Amino acid sequence: MDQGILAILIILILGVLSKNNSLALSATVVLGLKLLNLKEALIFLDKNAIKWGIIILTVGILTPFVTGKITLKDIKAILSSPIAIIALVAGAITVILSGRGLGLITDDPSVVVGIVLGSVIGVAFFKGVPIGPMTAAGIVAVVLSLVKH
Repeated sequence: MDQGILAILIILILGVLSKNNSLALSATVVLGLKLLNLKEALIFLDKNAIKWGIIILTVGILTPFVTGKITLKDIKAILSSPIAIIALVAGAITVILSGRGLGLITDDPSVVVGIVLGSVIGVAFFKGVPIGPMTAAGIVAVVLSLVKH
């Protein structure tokens, strides 16, 4: 059996067993493209999917501004709330680190293997979500738990 297919099958099984729908669905899509021998689609996704994910995620982050869920009043509140200031700092640090991480992946593709395996383990076994702003929220949660105790 093709090693790539075997790896994706294992990831699919981990996604199903851990009840992580996004991991299971992603593995199913990639496996389906591989089994259908859609090499060009896989190459295209390999080159572009992360960029698309960042764009879609950014759209999701910006949408509350135009729907009214986040107002100028909320933005002003950042300056008076310790939790909001921590969130602001965590968001900035995460974006800076993510930018450096993206540069590292581009400069040293061997890092991708560790990142992929770590992401799969984090998603499958620890109910993680492989996206930056959620990491920022996690940092805020950790800082808040340290401050409260």
